[in-house]
Amino acid sequence: MNMTFITTTTPDAAGEYLADVIATQLAASRTVLWLVSGGSAVAVAVAASHHLAGHDLSRLTVSLIDERYGPVGHPDSNWSKLQNAGFELDGATRHPVLADAPQADTAEAFDEFLQAQFARTDYHVGLLGIGSDGHTSGILPHSPALTAPGLVASYDGGGYQRITTTPRAIAHLSEAVVYAVGQDKWLVLDALETDLSAAIQPAQVLKSVSKLTIFTDRPQS
Repeated sequence: MNMTFITTTTPDAAGEYLADVIATQLAASRTVLWLVSGGSAVAVAVAASHHLAGHDLSRLTVSLIDERYGPVGHPDSNWSKLQNAGFELDGATRHPVLADAPQADTAEAFDEFLQAQFARTDYHVGLLGIGSDGHTSGILPHSPALTAPGLVASYDGGGYQRITTTPRAIAHLSEAVVYAVGQDKWLVLDALETDLSAAIQPAQVLKSVSKLTIFTDRPQS
């Protein structure tokens, strides 16, 4: 596992890095699957999309790392928040998770989509955040998503009905880019560098990715 910390206070540095990763793969005639998170990562995704403007994105497919279940376009939807923030990728294939179907059916369709995309695309990159409680994607501490057998889990996460990628899906990523800015994330990142149970800190599953780059304002020793 290759975990690199890069110091930044703004999302643009992470967005520029991520855009360069994607553009480099596309320039080598590879197909790319990009999975995007919500929350603080939205600003990074928007910055990356702006840096990708003008590139040939016909071999790029974009979807979500996790979604909050509800009607298409509901205000808490991660996909809606991305669109409202100016996330535009002309020429790319965009795949929202929600489809006005029951939650179980929506999760099953997302699982099937990921199975197909992991099989057909050459490079899989994820943009994720880490919560102050140690969660990543929609994988909350002690949640059923931690031990779900498939690529997608669906469960009641308290504040939201969650549809999320699982540790099995995250392990399929070629590269993960994490944006974790704010003092409430510093102790979480300290813990990430230790061998902590994923049940306590789900972000530990990011260590299964062979290349992990973390953008943070945490002071580096």
